[in-house]
Amino acid sequence: MNKLIIGLLVVAAGAGIFLFLRKKKNEITVNSINKEWIIGKWKTDSTVATDSNFSKYQFDFQKDGNVVRSLNDSAKADTMYYEWNKASDLVWKEKPNDSTGKIYAVTKLTRDSLSFQSPDSSTVLFIKTK
Repeated sequence: MNKLIIGLLVVAAGAGIFLFLRKKKNEITVNSINKEWIIGKWKTDSTVATDSNFSKYQFDFQKDGNVVRSLNDSAKADTMYYEWNKASDLVWKEKPNDSTGKIYAVTKLTRDSLSFQSPDSSTVLFIKTK
């Protein structure tokens, strides 16, 4: 009976350690986003864009927090703003001095792709243009 209880305790401790290390690994991955990779020109992936017009826009993320949105390299462009919050979420703003904005959870940021999820769980995928 004692061997059974000791065996169950060892298994429970092992499962607890496994879950703790797995959670810690996921936290490191989320917080280790290289935020500099967002700088540059991006276009939405047309295969996942729900709005056909949205896929025609080009977004130019700049170092100073500006996002210039243009339609097929037209001369007319809109400027929006972005910043990173403490949780490494992307905060999208209409004006630079807005205290609040739309918060998007960045699920992937590499040198050539950016994916984030909106609060309503819709996912947007951007591909870096060359």
